[in-house]
Amino acid sequence: MKRLIHIAIATLLACAAPTAVAQSVAPAVLDLRAAINLALERSPDIELQRYNESAAAGIAQGSRAPFDLVTSGAIGASRDERPLRADERAKALAAGTDQLINANTLSFGASRQLDSGIQLSGIYALTRSADNVQEAQNIPRQSSDKLTFTVRLPLQKNPGRDQLATRKATELEAAAAKRDTEQVVARSVLSVVQAYWDWASRVAAADVALSAETRMRQLRRETEKMVAEDELPPSELNLLTAAMTERETARIGAQQRARDGRYALGRLYGMGALETETLPQPSELLPERAAGAGLEALGPHALERRADIAALRLREQAMAERLEAARSNNKPVADLDLSAYYAGLREGTRPLSAAFDPTVHRSGPGVAAKLSVQWPVENSANNGALRLAAANADSARLRRSVLEQTVLGNVEAAYLGYNSYVAQLRASEQTIERYRSALKDTITKRQLGSATLIDVLNVEDRLNNAILARLQYQQAYALARAQILYESGALLRTASDGTMTVELEAIRP
Repeated sequence: MKRLIHIAIATLLACAAPTAVAQSVAPAVLDLRAAINLALERSPDIELQRYNESAAAGIAQGSRAPFDLVTSGAIGASRDERPLRADERAKALAAGTDQLINANTLSFGASRQLDSGIQLSGIYALTRSADNVQEAQNIPRQSSDKLTFTVRLPLQKNPGRDQLATRKATELEAAAAKRDTEQVVARSVLSVVQAYWDWASRVAAADVALSAETRMRQLRRETEKMVAEDELPPSELNLLTAAMTERETARIGAQQRARDGRYALGRLYGMGALETETLPQPSELLPERAAGAGLEALGPHALERRADIAALRLREQAMAERLEAARSNNKPVADLDLSAYYAGLREGTRPLSAAFDPTVHRSGPGVAAKLSVQWPVENSANNGALRLAAANADSARLRRSVLEQTVLGNVEAAYLGYNSYVAQLRASEQTIERYRSALKDTITKRQLGSATLIDVLNVEDRLNNAILARLQYQQAYALARAQILYESGALLRTASDGTMTVELEAIRP
């Protein structure tokens, strides 16, 4: 039964594997460029930020709606039936007992709000009516139309300027979202570079552990021969066996850590376990030597290059726009409406409307003016919005200031760490060479009888530790270069069309 369950699980995994791998084919050679390109293609963080950027662009587009040209139209018909009084029936005997009014209406218009807050609107309305009472009194059917133009002038509170400030604020926030995308891409690239070099370091450490185990096995074989020839006591085999077991255990742990490094990189790609297994080993080696200078000039311009600082500056401007709009919105409403209209009237049943009949009776222009005032006594909503906008503006200013200070501190720390790793990397090369020479000398002394096996093992341990320490310095040096580029905002180069290019040659030591 258990075997059947295992077979079923294996079949399900095999069926699911092609679907997972089909999302993105792993590169045949995983160099640093391929690792970064794979992250740009399928990083969940970048994809999520793209959605945020699209949402911000949608909000900015929606904020332009108050300034759009709005057209309207309506068509309708009505039948109004009213009982007549006795005196009305006496005047209109042919009309019957009820008054019937059939009316058809047609209207269309357009309106638009300008950036200055002035609102323009125009509407044309046509009405055709038939009244049985009027017809009984020899009054013909009537067609009337009216064309009206209206201008609204805001005298205090200006909705147009408030909405213009909202539009500017959302456009600034959309631009900030684009800079956020740059920062997320840069952060994802840095994470991939860190995971890549970490994996490469773990693979190299596993090779070092394997070499140490191999050397210990070779030493044990040589010792077995010397013990068989009575040149060494058998007790030394116990020590060598323990040392060989220790090296084997260290090699197993190092290989497991190397596998963990593979999965750490795969998680950045959003890969599952099966798909992560398709990733090839990192093909680029850790830097053997520190490169020359070339990163010193990046720090002073970090504040101008960092995309996240630019995003906060844009948001600070957006909050300032909203604050100014809130201050203006706190005023009472005082609007002046100025209207002018033309009216026409035609009598009879001819199909032409009053608007196009040259025989129609026209009048105008008529004019109208209206002053409307609205003054909230408590004004709680506007006062609350003003406090909120002021708090948001102060918060945006503080966030930008704190981030600038943090970036400057991180840049300084990155340079100090980089210089330290350069010095350690250069010194470690000489240390390893001297330990290798010391190991050869100690083995020779042991063969001559002037050194013990403990001496050989001690020197061999020191050599292994020195090699592992050098791997750490190599990894730290490679990461420090990428960290400086990230902290100084030079990890990416963004073109005017928004295309982002990774400074790969600067990342590579």
